[in-house]
Amino acid sequence: MTAMFRPPIAVTSAIGWPQVFGFRHDGDPFYARVRAAQMAALNRYVPFNVAVMSLNIAALVWTLRDSSDVAFVLAWGAVMGAIAVLWTLRWRAISARGEASEVNLRQFWAISAEVAAFGLCWAVMVLRVMPTADPAMQALLVLLSVVAMGACGFAASVLPVCAMSLVASIGLATIIAIPGDSPLATPTVFLALLTFAIVIGRGVLVTSFSMMSRMRTQSDLADRTDIVRLLLNEFETNASDWLIEVDAVGRLTHVSPRLADVARRSRGELLGQPLLSLLGDEKRGEARSAVKALGNIFRAQRPFRDVSVPVLVAGETRWWALSGTPKTDPAGNFAGYRGVGRDVTEVRRSHERIAQLARFDPLTGLANRVLFRETLDDALARAVRTQRGCALLFIDLDRFKLVNDTLGHMAGDRLLRDVALRLRDAVGGAATIGRLGGDEFAVVLHDASALRAEAVAAAIVSALSRPFAIEGQSATIGASIGYAIGPKDGASVDRLLKSADLALYEVKSSGRGAACRFVPEIRNRAEERLAMESDLARALERGELALAFQPVVEASDEHIVGFEALLRWNHAVLGNVPPVKFIPVAEETGLIIPIGHWVIETACAWAARWPDHVRVAINLSPAQIEDPLLVTTVQRAIDDNALDPGRIELEITESLFLNEKPATVETLAQLKALGIRFALDDFGTGYSSLGYLQRAAFSRIKIDRSFVSRSTDANGEASAIIQAIVTLAHSLDMATTAEGTETRAEFELCRQLGCEQVQGYLFGRPMPPEEATALVRVYEVAA
Repeated sequence: MTAMFRPPIAVTSAIGWPQVFGFRHDGDPFYARVRAAQMAALNRYVPFNVAVMSLNIAALVWTLRDSSDVAFVLAWGAVMGAIAVLWTLRWRAISARGEASEVNLRQFWAISAEVAAFGLCWAVMVLRVMPTADPAMQALLVLLSVVAMGACGFAASVLPVCAMSLVASIGLATIIAIPGDSPLATPTVFLALLTFAIVIGRGVLVTSFSMMSRMRTQSDLADRTDIVRLLLNEFETNASDWLIEVDAVGRLTHVSPRLADVARRSRGELLGQPLLSLLGDEKRGEARSAVKALGNIFRAQRPFRDVSVPVLVAGETRWWALSGTPKTDPAGNFAGYRGVGRDVTEVRRSHERIAQLARFDPLTGLANRVLFRETLDDALARAVRTQRGCALLFIDLDRFKLVNDTLGHMAGDRLLRDVALRLRDAVGGAATIGRLGGDEFAVVLHDASALRAEAVAAAIVSALSRPFAIEGQSATIGASIGYAIGPKDGASVDRLLKSADLALYEVKSSGRGAACRFVPEIRNRAEERLAMESDLARALERGELALAFQPVVEASDEHIVGFEALLRWNHAVLGNVPPVKFIPVAEETGLIIPIGHWVIETACAWAARWPDHVRVAINLSPAQIEDPLLVTTVQRAIDDNALDPGRIELEITESLFLNEKPATVETLAQLKALGIRFALDDFGTGYSSLGYLQRAAFSRIKIDRSFVSRSTDANGEASAIIQAIVTLAHSLDMATTAEGTETRAEFELCRQLGCEQVQGYLFGRPMPPEEATALVRVYEVAA
């Protein structure tokens, strides 16, 4: 299709050219309605067509009354008159009975044939009369032909076939009939006639297609309107949402059954009521804002979506979400709103519950970590702005895990709730209490001085030290508190949190059950410790760790029977770091595990160079006993150095048995199965128990140096303790070693009391492994 004949209207359903020209209906009743509309349009122009046609016919017959071919003219006039009469009679009949709603193809083509016959009759007349007519008559015929083409083309503009055949037949006959010697026989006249015919043809096509497209669109819209109406009826009947309509002043003009149900009022009662009058008390905070916002939207006549408003329903405040679109009257004036609404009360309550859970601890009702941090941020900002301090208290419950493990998690939860109640009583007002997780709590004191923070901390310690009644049993826990004052101890939230945390760590390290305020020295020690942790992690690879060996001698003849392996750290900057400083760090950080592997392997490698009767003693921390690779490491050290397992003595302390676990017992059993011996170190200073002495099957008890150093005192108390330990050890078939023997008098007394072996500066300080090896060889030569 060329651009000239392309239809100007886009339709949703395709209309083909066969349907435009009327060749088929394809079983679609829509086209039967189209044919009826085409016939109705043609019939509306019958009076005009007949009038124009009658004038043309009368003018021609009168003009040609004296021609030689008058008989033809009269016969032609009679035929054309009969057609005019036929059309007039049909027009009157249709006007009387009404236009048909559908027309079939046979009826359509019958009418089309009549119009085409009119065109053929006119063409025959032109072909018959034009060649013999004088120039004036030829001009008149051309003019009348143009009028006929225009009038009939306009009247039949919605019937492409008959209109185009009529125009084509008249136009072509006129062009053909003009004699060659006629003044009208010029290209201009021919081109004008052809152009006029083409323009009429295009107008007919466009008009026909536009009418059919419009009818198709109206049909589709009618179908969709029926569907929408059906869906709206279904929506109003069964949906949980409802439709609302209000007029220009906000009065309800349509009330669906669902709306009446949720409002718990009759439809008649609601009709005509202002929508805003249904809303809740607008004097309350959020409700007031919502009602005010909806009123502003109504006044601005703007569309709105999901505006939540409170509604008072049977004494209960419910929440509705309303959406609406402005509607207009035929004149384009604002006529109100049409929209939907739904009850969102339960959804709103769920969101409020989620918000509650997101900011408050569900167990205790205290602020959770997120809300507590926000509160601390606000309090610290206020303190900076007003130059008045705020206090942060970190609270850690003592012995809570014991209660939780003993009485169960339900009892633990009950205890935490009771702790929260006591905290509220102890803290008082102008404070925010939070549960940060587990048994960790925190308090923010707004506008608080150091004196008030100290008083509150003391009150909390006192309150939480009193017994709790849990499920008929008494449980005593206690609390450790570290606190800091902002902005002095931290001008940022993170800095203040860190300060309070360091203070808490300090009090927990000092014995718990107390409160400690942060001071800069605490941070300095923490930073030193952090630096030590970092350096200790790389000490092995840097070669900074070494072993020193202190001799153990037989009390009877003073010959060397073993060495105790002692770990030393020669820091590149700090120099020799005392074991009392770095061993606890290694144990707490877990570095004791890889370091312990290295100590075992290195100590066994040196022991392999000593005489067979010289053993090596290696200290094990409780953390190493829980190392799953400990047994494998010891076995590999024995195998790699071809060392007799009986020459290895592992020294452990009594603290290992405080929380004795099945895995600990199993590890000790596996080591004993290798042939390893055990020595109990620092006996008498811890939690001594005869039970674990038997279970661990120690081969030796080492008497702590604190007793040895006081053994020669006049009161004799320490010597009595040594005597008792020796007697106990002998009764259990164990040997004893006196540690810290520094003087001959101490040695003689320990030997007299029955100690089999001694160890101390009297017989040698800890020495490098090369010196220890040389020393034992000297003893061997002397022996």
